[in-house]
Amino acid sequence: MVSHTVWGGAGDDSAAVGDPSALFEQAVSAYIQGRFAITISHLRRLERAAAVGDAVVDGRHAALRGALAARAQNWTECCDWYERALAFSLPGDQACQRTLFCFDEDCTDSADGLCGQCDRWFCPEHGAEREDGVARCGPCLDVALHNLVQAAVLADRVGTAVEALASWARTTNWATAKALLACLAPEEAANLGEQADVLDSFAPDRRAALLLYRASRTLQPTDLEQACVLEFGASDSPLPEAHEWLRPWVARRLSRTGRHLEAWRVRYEEWLARPLDTAAVHALALTALRVFAGNAETDDRGREEAARQAIACWAMVLHSVSYWRELGRHSGRTLTADERKAASDALTERIRQALRDEDRTAERPTVDSLELAWEVELAVARDLPKIRTDVLTPLDSEYDFSFGPGFLDLLSSAGGRWKDLVEDVHSAVSGASGEGDEVGGRLEGLLSHEGRYLTLLESGRFDEVIADLEAENTARHGVGENAEPLKGPRRLLGAALFARARAHVEGRRWSAAIRDFEAAAAVGVSLTGHEEEIGRAGVHAGFALSRNCTKVDWQAYVGLLERVLVMAPQHEQLRRDLAAGCVRLAEQVSQRNEHDEARVRFARAYELDPSNESAVAALNAAETRSAERLLEGYAFSRLPQAIEMLRGVLDRDEAFQPARRALAGALYEHALDTAVNDDRADALSLMQEVHSLSDRDSRRWSPDRGPKYGIATGLYERAVLYDDLDEDDLRERLDLLTVARSYEVLPEISDLQVSVLADLVELLSADENYDEAIALVRRCPKDVEDRSRLDTAVAEAYARRALRHLDKGDNAAARSDTRSARKYASARQLSLFQVAEADPLW
Repeated sequence: MVSHTVWGGAGDDSAAVGDPSALFEQAVSAYIQGRFAITISHLRRLERAAAVGDAVVDGRHAALRGALAARAQNWTECCDWYERALAFSLPGDQACQRTLFCFDEDCTDSADGLCGQCDRWFCPEHGAEREDGVARCGPCLDVALHNLVQAAVLADRVGTAVEALASWARTTNWATAKALLACLAPEEAANLGEQADVLDSFAPDRRAALLLYRASRTLQPTDLEQACVLEFGASDSPLPEAHEWLRPWVARRLSRTGRHLEAWRVRYEEWLARPLDTAAVHALALTALRVFAGNAETDDRGREEAARQAIACWAMVLHSVSYWRELGRHSGRTLTADERKAASDALTERIRQALRDEDRTAERPTVDSLELAWEVELAVARDLPKIRTDVLTPLDSEYDFSFGPGFLDLLSSAGGRWKDLVEDVHSAVSGASGEGDEVGGRLEGLLSHEGRYLTLLESGRFDEVIADLEAENTARHGVGENAEPLKGPRRLLGAALFARARAHVEGRRWSAAIRDFEAAAAVGVSLTGHEEEIGRAGVHAGFALSRNCTKVDWQAYVGLLERVLVMAPQHEQLRRDLAAGCVRLAEQVSQRNEHDEARVRFARAYELDPSNESAVAALNAAETRSAERLLEGYAFSRLPQAIEMLRGVLDRDEAFQPARRALAGALYEHALDTAVNDDRADALSLMQEVHSLSDRDSRRWSPDRGPKYGIATGLYERAVLYDDLDEDDLRERLDLLTVARSYEVLPEISDLQVSVLADLVELLSADENYDEAIALVRRCPKDVEDRSRLDTAVAEAYARRALRHLDKGDNAAARSDTRSARKYASARQLSLFQVAEADPLW
């Protein structure tokens, strides 16, 4: 076999292929396995290597490329490669290698030719050699010539194929080339003698192409008849543009013989040549509808495809002016507007019924139904001419058109300028929508993926839209919240829920309306501007709940109205009803001694409706009781909370006496605490407020004496309460009395202060802390009438410290303390401290 020879030279890395023969064998293996992309990849690597001299593209390489191009229906490239395959010759050294026998096992003739494609030897009967030395065995030559002719006809490159055929037809004993040449160019084969008809050796689709070409050259009726009755199962490869005039004839003949599926394919090819020709669209619509209606020729998938194509085409036809004009011309009279509408409606309904029956049989979901696709197509085709007609100017003056999303998809599949037209249509629609055009906005929605849902919404089929979109949302995100932006399916789901909620309001289905309003808000729908109808639904739903039960569940009532209030926060009647419900619920809770919960409910009622007298009275009583519980024991940390609560009560009702009394007591204690913390101004201010809240006959404080007197007496009373005191308590008691005297000097304060000092001196002396005990005498108030007990305690402290100095041998300090002791006590009293006249200290 011919190998891909590497003649040396490294070339660049991108072209390096290693062993070219091995790479080509990999390409052949991939082709046999149907892995065509890999085959092409390997072959292109070899071609890049050949470009730099590292390999050679030989006959078999070119033939394989031609076969791949034929599979892709790239007939121009197929021609190029097969012409190249038929022109390749072997290097001279390989051609000189001879063998004795022909490759054909049944042939006994000597071989004298070497195939330039498969590298096999052949005899004159099983191969041919041109004048330029290019040789091919029979199988390689037949396949290449057949494929070249097929590609040349479909690519409209018959001239180059004729040249190649002529070079092989002049070889000895090769009838295939001569017969093919006679098919394509009879004048070229006139001098080659009579040729056998080789058409039977072609596949049906290739035979049809040759017959059509020969018919166009000779106009032989027999050829035309054969060409227009294609073989069953023939390929749907497009015919060349040169013969498009035959397509309508072919399609009509196929339709008359009941071969609608094949007629549909031909009509589609005809339509591709003239996508906006109303006649071509009408013919395709009719044929597609026949395929859909007759279920014997194709499977369900094919019938659905035909139905959707018929939908797209019929919507375009029914909205085409030229269609109705031609219909009038054929009928001999111009149709009136009413007649035209009646005819259009009748056909539309017949198609709708057929599609509905098919949907029912196939059990299609509503959103995927053919009937819905028909409605969307009609809706868009009906409104499209209303926007930006300058953008939708026909490409040809004879075209007048309007269409829907299905037909736009067909145009996109046609490619080229038709795809550009589709983009222009979408741009026009988007532009109109962006400018606030209502029709443009609607069309933009209908042309989107969600257009079918919009159509269902417009017809009031909310349940179907919601069920499908909720299922889709669950499939995509699972159960739970979805934080996606409000667009696409979420936007439609919200619109459907909102529309259904409003329908429930109109039908007085209040609870259902509330659920749908909530669901719409949950997916991001703005309810602004609709608070009135939402609130009305809540009021009526609450009324039904409170009146239709023998025992009202106020918890459920309040819960329902709270949910509605979130959506309609300013609805006055809803707020009043909810406030009344909160009062009733709080009363129930209070009966169970759940006072904190009751107070919260009363507060909520007042927040909702401050004019509700029941709510105000109940809240004042509840908060006063709550504050009084906080004030039990007058814990400093709870005073601010209780005071704030009581101030709120008086803000609502200044004359509410229980709150005034409780607040006065709380402020009184707070003033004393503030005084102890050395905040004199605040303490006096608080006590002044206490006086303003107090009754004139209050026995606990005297409004007539002023705030200073109130603080002084209050601190004195606190000091009196101490009992069984230790050192810390005595010090704290003494500090209280000191602060009290700083506000007002009262005899009882002085007397108690001296008594506390005496107790503390005695306690310190007992602990032998004589220095601090003696120093305390300086804190004795000067206005006290009887300080004898303090003096005695101080004298004892001096005497005991004198004895301690004496024990330590410090006689001078001992004498000094003894003299100090005499100042505070008599000799008789000193004897009680174990100090005698005969003592050396004296």
